[in-house]
Amino acid sequence: MRLNILYMFALLVLISGCASSPKLQQESPDQHKTVAEPTKQVPIVLDHMDAQFLYLAAQQSLGNNQPVLAMRFFKALVKKDPEAAEPRLALVDLLLSSGHGKQIKEAQSFMDAMPEAAVASLEGEQLSRYELLYARSLMANDHAEKAMLLLEKLLQSHPENIQVRMLLVRLYAVNKDYTRAHVLLKEGLALHKDLPLQQMQVQLYLQQGFVKKADKRLAAMQKEYPEIENIVLQRSQLAEKQGSFVKAQALLQLFIDDHPDTALQSYEMLGGVFVRQDRLDEAVLVYQRLLPLTAGSADVLMTLGKLYYQQRDYGKAKEYFQQTVAQLTPQKETGLISNEQATALFYLGASLEASHHWQEAVPEYEKIGAKHSLYLDAQLRLVSIDLNQKKFFQAEERLKKLKASYGDELGVYEMLSSLRLQQERYQDVITESEKALDKGFSQALLFNRAIAFEHLKAFEKLDATLDVLLKVKPDDAEALNFYGYSLADRGVRLQDAQTMVEEALKVKPDDGYYLDSLAWVYFKQKAYNKALKTQLRAVDLIQGDAVMLEHLGDIYWQDKKPELARKSWQKAIELGHKQAEKVKLKIEHGLM
Repeated sequence: MRLNILYMFALLVLISGCASSPKLQQESPDQHKTVAEPTKQVPIVLDHMDAQFLYLAAQQSLGNNQPVLAMRFFKALVKKDPEAAEPRLALVDLLLSSGHGKQIKEAQSFMDAMPEAAVASLEGEQLSRYELLYARSLMANDHAEKAMLLLEKLLQSHPENIQVRMLLVRLYAVNKDYTRAHVLLKEGLALHKDLPLQQMQVQLYLQQGFVKKADKRLAAMQKEYPEIENIVLQRSQLAEKQGSFVKAQALLQLFIDDHPDTALQSYEMLGGVFVRQDRLDEAVLVYQRLLPLTAGSADVLMTLGKLYYQQRDYGKAKEYFQQTVAQLTPQKETGLISNEQATALFYLGASLEASHHWQEAVPEYEKIGAKHSLYLDAQLRLVSIDLNQKKFFQAEERLKKLKASYGDELGVYEMLSSLRLQQERYQDVITESEKALDKGFSQALLFNRAIAFEHLKAFEKLDATLDVLLKVKPDDAEALNFYGYSLADRGVRLQDAQTMVEEALKVKPDDGYYLDSLAWVYFKQKAYNKALKTQLRAVDLIQGDAVMLEHLGDIYWQDKKPELARKSWQKAIELGHKQAEKVKLKIEHGLM
C-alpha cells in the first residue's frame, strides 16, 4: 500500500502540472558541461487507473483545495464504475457548487444518467443525499416544479432536514408564495431554533418589505446569540437604509463596547457610517482605534490616508500612504507591485502633488506600471505636474505615447486641451478636441473649448458649448461663473449673467473670483455702489490679482473716486498686469 500512495502522489503532481523536468548536466572528460535532453512526460490516461487510486486522488485534490482536479478524477471514476453512488454524488455536488452554467448542466446529466439499479440500491442517508442533490440540480437548471415536488416529498419523510426545508422555502419565495414559506419556517423553528432558519426568516421579511418584522427577528436573535457580530451588522445596515443613522451608530457602538478587542467589522462599519454622514473626524478616530487591533493592516492604513486626504490634511495622508506602501510588498513571482500597492502609490503621489511637492510625487506615480488599472491616471497626473512646472515639451511627449495606447480615453484629450490652453494655441484646442467629443460627454473638454472660443472671440460657439455643458451639469459652478462673466464683459444678457454668477456663488459663496464676476455684472448694469461693495470683498479674499485690481479701479472711477481708481490701476501694473499699456492709459486719461 505504501507503494500505491507514492504512485498516487506522482500521479497528482503530473496531472496538476506542478512538476517540471530540470535540465540534467553531465561532466565530459574535458570538463566542458553539456546539457541533456529534457525528459518527456508521458500523458497519464485516467481511464487506465485503478478505482482506488482515482478515489484517493480525488480526496487528495479536495484536501488541497483543487476542486477542478477532483472533478477530473471523479469523472474518470464514474466512467469506470457507473453504478458506484458515492463518487457520482460527490461529483454532482462539486459541479453544482462551481456556479458555472456548463458545469451545472453537467450535474443534471450525471444525475439523469445514474443507472436505475444503482438508484434502487440507495437507502438511508445516501438515498436522502441523492434526492437532495437531484432537487438542487433541478433548481439550478430551472426545473422548479419538479424540484418542489421532490423537496415536498423529502420534507414529509425528513422534517428535521434543515437544508431541504430551506430549499423549499426559497422556491416558495421565488413564486411569491410567502404564506407557505413562513409556515415552513415556523414549523422548522418549532422543531429546533436553528440560526440559518432564523436568517432565512429575516430575508423573507425583507423580500416582502416588512422591515420592522425583520428588525424584530434580528433583535431576538441578538439576545439569543449576543456574540455573533453579523447579526448586529445586519441590524445596523438595516437602520442606516431606513435613514436612522443614530440607531445604526448606537448598535455598533454597543457591540464595540462589549467586544472592544474583537469587533473588527463593527469598527469598520461604524467608520463607514460616519464617512457617509461626512463626519470625517469621528471616522478617523474609529479607524485609529481599529489600526492596532489589525496589527497595522494595510487596508486600515489606506482608509486613514484617504480620510486625511478628504480633509485636505495632505501631510497626514502622506504618512499613512507611505506606511501602506511599506506594508505591501511586490509579488514574489513577478516582482510586480499589487493593485493595492499601486493604489497606495497613486494616493501617495496625489498627496504630495496636492501639497505642491511635485518632484517627490513624480517617482511615486512612475512606479505604477502599465499593467495596473491606475496606470493611465498616474500618467495623466504626471502630465499635470509637467503643466504646473511649464514643462510643455515633456507633457506633450507623454501625451503622444498615451494617445497611441489610449486613443479612446477622454482624459487624454482633456489633458491635451489643457496643455494647448497654456501654450495659448487656442485653435489647436478646438481642432484636436473635435473628434474626441464623439467619444462621450466631457465636462473638462467642453469647458476648455469654451475658453478657447472666448480667446478666438467666437462668442456664438462659446455660448453654444456652455449651453451643452450646463444642460448636463447645471450646477457646474466654474462654467456658470465663466459664462456669466463672459456675457457681462460683452455687455449682453446681463440679467442672465447675474443669475448664472449668483448660482455659482451658491455653490462657493466665498470664492473671490466669482465675486469679481458678480461685481463686473453690477458694473455693466451701472449699479456702481453694489459693484464696489462686492469688488472690495473679492480683492480682500484674493489679494494680489492684477485683473481684479484693474476692475476695482474701473469701479472707483465710475463711482466718482478718481484717486482711488488710479491707485488701484497702478497697483495692477506693479503686480504684472499683462496689458500694462492699456492700464497706463487709464491712469493718464481715466475711462474713455
